[in-house]
Amino acid sequence: MSVDLLKICDPLAYYSQFLFESVYPDGRSIGSFRPISLQMGVTQSAAGSCVSRQGGAMVTARIEPFLAVRSDDSIIVPHIDAAPIIPQRVVEDAEVLLRQLIEEEAFFKRDQLVTANGRLMWILHLHIAILNLDGCLLDTLVTCVTGAFLDLQLPKVNVDLDEDITVNINEAVLSEQSEHISLADLPVLSTFIVLDAHIPNKAKVLCDPVADLFDLLTSSASIVIGNNARVYRMTIHGYCGDEGTLRTLFELAASRQKLVSESLVKARDAHHKTTSS
Repeated sequence: MSVDLLKICDPLAYYSQFLFESVYPDGRSIGSFRPISLQMGVTQSAAGSCVSRQGGAMVTARIEPFLAVRSDDSIIVPHIDAAPIIPQRVVEDAEVLLRQLIEEEAFFKRDQLVTANGRLMWILHLHIAILNLDGCLLDTLVTCVTGAFLDLQLPKVNVDLDEDITVNINEAVLSEQSEHISLADLPVLSTFIVLDAHIPNKAKVLCDPVADLFDLLTSSASIVIGNNARVYRMTIHGYCGDEGTLRTLFELAASRQKLVSESLVKARDAHHKTTSS
């Protein structure tokens, strides 16, 4: 039977012959992640923007800031649009993920967006477009959102009013120069599949699996980690092995977070250097 026919008739057997050799069909090691392509400042009219690609997944994000009187309202409001080919469940998963990261202040602490001597606050409307789907779309989405926030620049705001006078947003004076806002953290999401998790000492961790494998193998894990190995979220489907295997997943996710966060900062600095020259 030809390789192409085997992939159609018995996709599990097709992939198993490669996974047995610890590689994917394209030759990539199961212990490696596909390269990330990043570009910041792609939307000049936005206060911050980014486009990110990982494998076949592609996401864009742009930030639209609004001034508001200081309150307990959410400081980040996500809006997700998706191409017609993107299943609704994927959009829903993305909404849940972002809501949790926002609530845990993985991007900004509330007081970081307070301005005008504490009287006003910035509310960031985060516009996300999912353009193409792949097995690890949420990995790409989190990287893209983090990149857009890294690119964010906001002006200083001044309100020349006594404290006992109600603030009128229209009377706020914005500086001509904008400044980058330091992020509270740099969260990165990594996705894995665990092969043969039920067999002691035989489990194989598949990093950044190709899309087809999620339909063939049931044991998967997604981990969001920030700086200093802080865990924001872990989602497990099926059985992903014993304590040793789970520890391996965390170590791989933490290692990747360092690499991706360094790449994000370098991309931000390169873009800033280009725009300021």
